[in-house]
Amino acid sequence: MTRFRVFQLRLLASGALLLLVFGVVRRLWYPAAYFAISGAYTQYLVLAAVVMVVGPVLSAFVYKPGKKGLTFDLWVLAGVELLAVMVAGFLLFQRQPHFAVFAVDRFEAVSRAEVDTSKLQATLDSTRPGHAPRLVYAKLPDDPEVHSRLIDETVFYGMADIDRRPEFWEPYTNGIPVIKKAALPLDDLLQGNDVQRRTVASWLSATESVATDYIYLPLRGRAGDATIILHADTGFPVATLAIDPW
Repeated sequence: MTRFRVFQLRLLASGALLLLVFGVVRRLWYPAAYFAISGAYTQYLVLAAVVMVVGPVLSAFVYKPGKKGLTFDLWVLAGVELLAVMVAGFLLFQRQPHFAVFAVDRFEAVSRAEVDTSKLQATLDSTRPGHAPRLVYAKLPDDPEVHSRLIDETVFYGMADIDRRPEFWEPYTNGIPVIKKAALPLDDLLQGNDVQRRTVASWLSATESVATDYIYLPLRGRAGDATIILHADTGFPVATLAIDPW
């Protein structure tokens, strides 16, 4: 067997492994626009680069017919490759957006690792519906003293805002009137830039819908922003589009 043949075989194996990881990450952990705005795309590219170097490239480099310890070397490289996939997979799993938290005038994609789960209400700390983040309403405190203290904590002490403070979270249905009031007509995006117009028009055409039935809000992630579309009557999300809402 030649080095080129070894490279080809390892390339096929590594490619299949990466495709499997991509399917899990893209479909189950970071659906729709969450993949781009949560930074998963960049992390996956880093993983792919590591796997391709450790797998096909180094395997072809160390391969030499009759070389003493060749089998051991190849197994070590395979082990390093699998270890890299396991570590990256664990980090991607930990950072996946478990909650879509409405706060003030936007949604925030929030992972469980970003919040103190001991303060989560039992009804909010359940499994995600399907593969979409669990919807949560972060309510500003009604008490002026608590509100003032919250501002001091976030502005002067660097503490997290209400979107990452479960003690301010409530079931999504409690905040629907507030959310609908904060949202903007989807028609506004049809009057926006070229990307906004094309993306929204394409979504409306694919779903056979009309813009007047929907409203939208910004959806913020660690690595970017997207648009979350809500039904104008129910206030529940129906889609997320990978376009800048601003």
